[in-house]
Amino acid sequence: MTGSKSVNPLPYSDFRSDTATAPTPDMFAAMMKTSLGDDVYNEDDSVKKLERYVATLCGHEAALFCSSGTMTNQLAHRVHLCNPPQSAMVDIRSHVFNYEAGGISFHSQAAVYPIMPSNNKYLTVEDVASRLVLDVDVHYAPTRAISLENTLNGTIMPIEEIERIRVLTKEHGIKLHLDGARLWHASIATGISMKEYCSHFDTVSLCLSKGIGAPIGSILVGSEVTIKKARHFRLLFGGGWRQAGLLAEAALWGIKNNWPTMEDTHRRAKWLERVFLQVGCQITNPVDTNMVWVDTTNAGFTVDDLIVELAKKGIKISGSGCQARVVLHYQITDEAVQQFIEVLRKLTHTPRMRVNVDLIKTSMLEHPHSIYDEDNKMALSSPPLSPDSPILGQIQTLSKDQSPSVNRLEKKSSDSDAEDEVLPRSSIQNGPSMKQCLLEESTEPALDINEPYQPTSRRSTPRPMSASYYEPERMTARVREVEQAFGLRKSFSEHENLAGDNAPSPRMIRTTQSLDFQEIEARTVIEQLAAAAAEQQRPQTAVSTGGDKKKVNKIQYRLAHNPASKAFKRASVRIVRWGSFLNREA
Repeated sequence: MTGSKSVNPLPYSDFRSDTATAPTPDMFAAMMKTSLGDDVYNEDDSVKKLERYVATLCGHEAALFCSSGTMTNQLAHRVHLCNPPQSAMVDIRSHVFNYEAGGISFHSQAAVYPIMPSNNKYLTVEDVASRLVLDVDVHYAPTRAISLENTLNGTIMPIEEIERIRVLTKEHGIKLHLDGARLWHASIATGISMKEYCSHFDTVSLCLSKGIGAPIGSILVGSEVTIKKARHFRLLFGGGWRQAGLLAEAALWGIKNNWPTMEDTHRRAKWLERVFLQVGCQITNPVDTNMVWVDTTNAGFTVDDLIVELAKKGIKISGSGCQARVVLHYQITDEAVQQFIEVLRKLTHTPRMRVNVDLIKTSMLEHPHSIYDEDNKMALSSPPLSPDSPILGQIQTLSKDQSPSVNRLEKKSSDSDAEDEVLPRSSIQNGPSMKQCLLEESTEPALDINEPYQPTSRRSTPRPMSASYYEPERMTARVREVEQAFGLRKSFSEHENLAGDNAPSPRMIRTTQSLDFQEIEARTVIEQLAAAAAEQQRPQTAVSTGGDKKKVNKIQYRLAHNPASKAFKRASVRIVRWGSFLNREA
């Protein structure tokens, strides 16, 4: 029988929950010995045997075998909460509050006050006492019951804290219930007997389909009066069953044979915890029993990646993003844990890209707001985006002493210089540092950071530019228009060299679709002319006519919307889009 305890009849190893256990041949053999009485009439011997066994084990007078832990929890609260207005106090993370469809409010007509433990692990008497609602003010529903959970998320609640809370409830005449679905694990891990744990509670719900391994069932223990009333409510809830002896025999066999194996289950959970920490994951809850709560953010892979790789080994886990819960039970073997660990180490040693997302935020702060909202006047005071912006300058490959994979990449490109490994850095010091933004070797094709990012949704044909953008003569005519508007025909001779040998050439005003920052030079020339015109017109401002003002406004509008200025904006938008692409890749 010892060898069959670790037999997994399923073709896969299920780490999603300890409810995933399947009946074994030995359990089926025990079920064949069942009685065939009617439990609604309290005539099934196998059910009564199970109830007497568990009641004695827990030190209570009676027990009631039910179909689920949700039912035993709701029956206990319905018995305790019988005189509205009333309220129940629960842990905000507890099963009765989150996963029982609001049953306390529905069945028991009671308000529910959830509490988050101040230590983030378990409720203390200070947490409870400060939130008790006593029957002294008619505006509030007095606390009639307190519900604890042990274990909760795999964490054991110290029995010393249970004793302190019990003293408080007795002082105020409050009922104390325990959701002990996994109390079996706490008893094995601490060495404290079930009888000692349960002696501090009026009612205790014990799950039989989790670590115990029964196919179905949960049992409620309490006093004779409490269980008699709960049996009545069970029928009211539709929970009466007939020949339940088959399930009772399976549960009794699991208590006697599977419960002692939980020590090995805890050992395997600790084993997995150590490996998770070694590969860079974070453990978000204490691993006291059979659960490992993990965060893979710093490990370089996601839970979705882990799920895919584990499925290839016949292993199932639950989770998404970077959060996962790994639950072990008696049908998880050492071999399954070893395969799990191999997958973890394989993912850890797989080169992957890691990009600092804060890089994008810094770039957005430096970018002119007018790119997104041209009516936003704050754009006038925003510093323009330059080629030295951190969106370009704060991306660096790993140095040779940081990653050997980069050395392999450098050997492949023999014509690359040492200074090409690092792009120009920004002069702004409030952005993320070089070391915070790394591009590691990836299995994906290398990203050319010098190539502008073009979304796939954009059309392939280039957008046509205005005629003045391609022809320097048009730019010269624009300058003459400025001179004529301000009456500076003589002063234009000082800038006649613009129309001569040093006129804007196609090399300055680019004719290609890949925009550059050289267009700013043409824009600077026009701005210098406008500044000179404004300087000469300053003494004559008082006598300017309305028509002159209209001309000035028209010229200023044209200067603000000239092709060079628009080209600058398009280049800036393209850089931000490229940064968004890096964000999505991260």
